[in-house]
Amino acid sequence: MNYRNSIDIRQIDCFVACAQTGSVSKAAEQLHLSQPSVSKAVKALEEALEVQLFERYAKGIHLTAEGEAVYRNARNIAENLKEMQAIHVEKKKETLHLSCNPSSWFSDTFLEFYMAHQEENLHYEIVSTGTRDIVRRLEERIDDVGFVYVIKNQKSAFLHYVMRNYLEFTDLAQTSVMLFSGNDETADKNNAIANKEKNERATGGCEEGDKANKSKIKTSRTAEMGGSCDGLSGLRLVQRFPDEFSPDNYWDIIDTGGHSVEAAETVVSTNSEYIMSRLLQTGNLSNISAAYLTAPQKGVVAGTPIAGLKEDRIIFGYIKRRGEELPVRAAEFVEFVKLKLEKEA
Repeated sequence: MNYRNSIDIRQIDCFVACAQTGSVSKAAEQLHLSQPSVSKAVKALEEALEVQLFERYAKGIHLTAEGEAVYRNARNIAENLKEMQAIHVEKKKETLHLSCNPSSWFSDTFLEFYMAHQEENLHYEIVSTGTRDIVRRLEERIDDVGFVYVIKNQKSAFLHYVMRNYLEFTDLAQTSVMLFSGNDETADKNNAIANKEKNERATGGCEEGDKANKSKIKTSRTAEMGGSCDGLSGLRLVQRFPDEFSPDNYWDIIDTGGHSVEAAETVVSTNSEYIMSRLLQTGNLSNISAAYLTAPQKGVVAGTPIAGLKEDRIIFGYIKRRGEELPVRAAEFVEFVKLKLEKEA
């Protein structure tokens, strides 16, 4: 390579335009330059790289093998330059970058914040995703702050994971594991299951006839769950895609008898709050999540606690980069969330 001949942005733009149009004249028209200027820029790039980039024909130009390799890199450079220019625009507008676990309650909270600040010159980038992706986005400095829900018995492991990625977590609230249903009939079933578990614990468990068949029952995972003869088996669920720390990992929700609620069948997994809401409204599906995960919605019965869990608390809080102050707008949003939680406490 001839380092005496420097490569400039115009050369890259002209080369990319020629490669994409297959014509020097069309590239010149696209770039609002003269045809000789484009030809000169491409020639200068060839001399700097000491390779022939195009085969020239009467009806146009075609990339050489070396030109194909250069084009892949030049295209990336051109795209990165556009992103850098976009950063300049975003800086003028002031942007709040945040991510969160899927949550109707959080969506409503963000909407309230937006409405309160809609007259300001503020741009938002908000992503609804899993906990691991939120950690990655903060570590890579894509987002300013991330909001997550964590089962309390996973908190120690979660804090270790966060600290390992040079981040820190702040608790904002705790809530309970709940069952949400789409109609009163399903809600009644949920309540009946919870009450049955409670009564059986008070009376020492299943009836004597059931105890005689205990070994058979334990061979069936469905009969084994929920701390009772039936447990939560038979429930059909719509759940968010789980990760190891989220309350959507409902098979980690354990009752005092050492049983889980895994017998409830997950029919649909989704990351969409809209799909979640609409499916709950059908009336034949339920959802296991936190009280703050699902805001009051039309056609969805209020959540009921699951009785007898070893750990029924879910922590809601935010992640930020360790040792750094939150950007002004991110700090404002965190305070807004805190005030909303205090009002609803």
